[in-house]
Amino acid sequence: MNRTNYLTVMSTMTDPVQNFVEAMGLRFQDQQMPRIAGRLFALLLVEGGPFSFGELAERLEVSRGSISTNARMLAEFGLIERVAKPGDRQDHYRIATDGLAPIFRKQMGRMREMSRHYRLAAEHLPSVRTDARRRLMAAAVLSEKAIEGLERGLAEAEAILAELEVPGEREPA
Repeated sequence: MNRTNYLTVMSTMTDPVQNFVEAMGLRFQDQQMPRIAGRLFALLLVEGGPFSFGELAERLEVSRGSISTNARMLAEFGLIERVAKPGDRQDHYRIATDGLAPIFRKQMGRMREMSRHYRLAAEHLPSVRTDARRRLMAAAVLSEKAIEGLERGLAEAEAILAELEVPGEREPA
C-alpha cells in the first residue's frame, strides 16, 4: 500500500488504538516483517497484557495460528514475553518489560559485526585497491559512529525512563 492510500485508510478510522495497530502493521511490513507481527506488537504496546492467543486472535481478527507464529517471533526478538496465568493452561503474552531496548542492542551488535567485516576486508585488499579500501573504511566508520550515537541515545533514554518509574507502581492493564 503506498503512502497516499495508507493515509486515506488511517483518516477514516476513529479509534486511535486501531489506527496505531494498523499503522504499526504497515510499518513492520515496510521492514520486511509480517504485518500481523506489527499489529500484535502495537496492540500489546498499548494494552500491556497479558492476553491469551484466543483474546489476541479475536481482537486482531486473525487466526490463533497466526498469533502463535507471530508471538513466538516477537518473543524471540525480546519485544513481548510469554507469561503463565494461574489456573489457565493457555499461553499468554504481554509487552516485554524492557521495551524496545533489546531490539536496539541487537541492531548495534549486527552493526558492530558488519563494521568488523568492512575493516577486515579493507585490510586484506591489495594496496593498489585504494578506492575499494576507502569505501570499506568509510562504511566501517559510518557504522561505528552510528553505534556510538545509538549507545549514547539508549543510555540517555534509559536514564529518563528510570526517573519516570515509581517503585511499586504499574499502569493498570
